[in-house]
Amino acid sequence: MDNFDSFFKSVTTDPSTNTQISVLGQTKNIKAMAHLTTINYLKNQGDYYKIIFTDESFLLIIPADKEIYYAPSLLGKASEISDDMIGVEETIKYNGKEYYLANKDDYQFVLKLLVGSPLDIEGECRFSDYFPKEGPKEFLSLGWLSKTGHRVDINCQIINIDNINFIK
Repeated sequence: MDNFDSFFKSVTTDPSTNTQISVLGQTKNIKAMAHLTTINYLKNQGDYYKIIFTDESFLLIIPADKEIYYAPSLLGKASEISDDMIGVEETIKYNGKEYYLANKDDYQFVLKLLVGSPLDIEGECRFSDYFPKEGPKEFLSLGWLSKTGHRVDINCQIINIDNINFIK
């Protein structure tokens, strides 16, 4: 079993708000965790997990690709990107970087809420994903919560498994 498989098994086996994970040397407590998929991911039987920590940072785990993404905070709304640009503009500039449209007009839904309340983690939302034209692997996901219509943008970067440890 490799490091990813070991971490994934540990974090998905009976997770709780008492579960602690070290990310980049900082101990974090899980606030909420959900098993998710999207309409486009379903075509490939894909799924992923989001973990929101009590400090509002989060991990996105994609088992099929054995990839983990991290962001130190939730964006809410990327103010320089207007609603009418999302899923329409082929390229978007954010924080001085150019991103291209990679996943247009998708829809996320929850397969299972594992930790926390449905109010602690984004659930169903409509979104489009943008990937950087160059540089490290990351993505900019821009969208709206189905429940409120509020923007729920995220920008996360791939993180090496060596920078993540399951504590308990």
